[in-house]
Amino acid sequence: MSAMTNMRCEEVVEHLLTFLDGEVEEERRSLMERHLEECRSCCSRADFELALRHKIREVAAKRPSSGLSRRIREIIDRF
Repeated sequence: MSAMTNMRCEEVVEHLLTFLDGEVEEERRSLMERHLEECRSCCSRADFELALRHKIREVAAKRPSSGLSRRIREIIDRF
């Protein structure tokens, strides 16, 4: 029997973000790791989420241009 049968794709997707945050219990983490090793679709989704997180951190670390800061301030001031 395949290890992938221990966890369905829907379950992996449901818990993927907490898994990537390292916030799932040991048993679930183990099942998810085995599933991700065998399931190309879920593995691709996990890779995408990791790349997205990396890009968000990268962009968040940059200071906005003065023009962008001014436009944002103008929008905030209207409310």
